[in-house]
Amino acid sequence: MIKLKGDTAEQKFAHLEVVLNRMSRKLHKTVIGIVPPVPVMFSIDVPKDDGEIFSFLAPALGMITNICLMVGEYEGNEPVVFEASVKGKISGASAKFSTRKTLNIQEVQLPINPGDLLVLRTESPEKVRKIWLSFLYQMGVESATHLPYLIDKFTEIMEGESDAISKG
Repeated sequence: MIKLKGDTAEQKFAHLEVVLNRMSRKLHKTVIGIVPPVPVMFSIDVPKDDGEIFSFLAPALGMITNICLMVGEYEGNEPVVFEASVKGKISGASAKFSTRKTLNIQEVQLPINPGDLLVLRTESPEKVRKIWLSFLYQMGVESATHLPYLIDKFTEIMEGESDAISKG
């Protein structure tokens, strides 16, 4: 509770003004920037003989968050095992899943460093054909472009976008 100093209304308003000025200096204006993940897409008719479907060399620190796999044709009735693995100088991680679905979306959390290799492969390359693959690559903030804006400029930009949306 704030006690206002002063005997008259004018003195109390003057003290209130001092308190509000001090509080306003302590307020932080924060703008949060969103760094969306990068979608990476690929398709192949048949996997390589060793089962490799796709490989990706990571240019920056980040995380593979979702893998979307669509298989056009399966041979036989049994599920096929797929493995997404990250291999690097420092460490590695992998996620295995088995499916016969045409469309399979897997949530994974595979950390990736610059120079790491993400590989998607299957244990049964002869059992799948016509494969489409996409995944989300969430790069670390240090790889994002930094654009400094004063709060006033940022507000002006946002108001301009909201005006454009309402007119459009």
